[in-house]
Amino acid sequence: MKELDLIKSSNDKKDYKYVKLSNGIAVLLIHDPAVAEALAAEDGKQAMDVSEDGEQQSGSGSGSGSDDDEDMSGSGSEEGSSGSEEDEGEESDEEEAGGKKGKKQKGQMAGSKKAAAAMAVGVGSFSDPAEMQGLSHYLEHMLFMGSDKFPDENEYDAYLSKHGGSSNAFTELEFTNYHFEVAPAHLEGALDRFAQFFVAPLFKAGALEREVQAVDSEFSGVLQSDHSRLAQLMCHTSKAGHIYNKFSWGNLASLWSQPRAAGIDVRQRIIDYYRAQYGPARMSLVLLGGQPLDQLESWVRQLFDAVPQGVAGPPPAFSDAGMPFEGRVLYVAPAVKEHHEVTVTFQLPCLRPLYASKPDHYISHLVGHEGPGSLLAALKARGWAIELCAGVDDDGYSANTAAYLFTVSIVLTEAGLAAGPGCGLAPVALLFQYLRLLTETGPQAWVWQEIAAIAGMKFRFAEEEDSCDLVTRLASNMGWVAPQHLLAAEYLHEEWQPEKDDMLAGRE
Repeated sequence: MKELDLIKSSNDKKDYKYVKLSNGIAVLLIHDPAVAEALAAEDGKQAMDVSEDGEQQSGSGSGSGSDDDEDMSGSGSEEGSSGSEEDEGEESDEEEAGGKKGKKQKGQMAGSKKAAAAMAVGVGSFSDPAEMQGLSHYLEHMLFMGSDKFPDENEYDAYLSKHGGSSNAFTELEFTNYHFEVAPAHLEGALDRFAQFFVAPLFKAGALEREVQAVDSEFSGVLQSDHSRLAQLMCHTSKAGHIYNKFSWGNLASLWSQPRAAGIDVRQRIIDYYRAQYGPARMSLVLLGGQPLDQLESWVRQLFDAVPQGVAGPPPAFSDAGMPFEGRVLYVAPAVKEHHEVTVTFQLPCLRPLYASKPDHYISHLVGHEGPGSLLAALKARGWAIELCAGVDDDGYSANTAAYLFTVSIVLTEAGLAAGPGCGLAPVALLFQYLRLLTETGPQAWVWQEIAAIAGMKFRFAEEEDSCDLVTRLASNMGWVAPQHLLAAEYLHEEWQPEKDDMLAGRE
């Protein structure tokens, strides 16, 4: 395949290669010089062990996958397949944001750059059947429970822990993401075990109830989260029959008790769902290591060409679902935490095709501005608010193929809560006055140019991203971003489209 010229920062020292496998899986390969240095250091340490002791004590260091019985200093301890409560808490911000949920295991290998991989599969909770809501999340858990090649359900986690690694997975509304990190010399062995999730998983009957309990535990853990409660309220108050009107998390009742009472074979339903919804046409893989790109590509082709074609076509899109809410409704909900907050939600069409111009960023930049003359300054001058946030969040409920939700959240003072008719409506009235001012003024080129310049500087001088965070983010974006834009998509402002800014501000 012809080499793809990815747009990357001038300060980015990594090398990239984009390929398509014979079965259709999209793959981004990354050679990281820092990981290559860590790999060389591991090889050097192992060579020193051999020369000092007269025999090899730490394995070959080749990452060939034949190091099952090796010992490695500083390796993490093995954890249960469901992860601990403390581990789950590490992603609480993502989970609270509305839809990300998953399992995590953590190893230990401080101070060394790791290799990593992530697979995003283009199906998520929007595709859950009505009779088993949360099935995508449940399936995510079950893929960790062994494969034909590695039948021990703890094999994947134990291998990663032994070699300083960790793993995680989360289910979104339109995709599911699986990822891991590991000591660079053991990348191939980890990748082999990881690939089997998508080649021949076992769905062990003995793990069904234990894993549904893990899903239920995750759900119970966020019941006192204000963000999660509001996200579920949003689902509950969406239009009847709309794809938002689901319980995407899943719990013991929706995934076990109710289906079994209805005569559903839970294990068979999971297998049927996997076969119908998981396929190469929906898969995007990102692999980062210290080995040369050709070596990484060879491993990927050897291991992932074996993913069966199946029946799943391209990822489903929900552009015909329509807007999720009736609109012009006020809901009042008690908060768990001691604070007052009013959130105004504006329903927009899907903006994914406009990622290179980002008209929503123009509006959020102005509404969320905090300087003199801003909306927040006016609210503070009245003693009504202490904080304001505006824009489209990056969670599945806020940005998907059905709709984008632009929210303005205002943290209120007691005075702001009580002003006017109460319930924070006086600050909301000021918000609409400000939006009216924006529409009357019209789009301003200098504002867009300022936003584009700031984004360009951020892209050029972006801090080095954690290996696992990087592959996870890139794999999640591969389903809807042009390959050449994968690294720059979040910063791109290629063309000013004032008519789009005008439309989103409500002028049309």
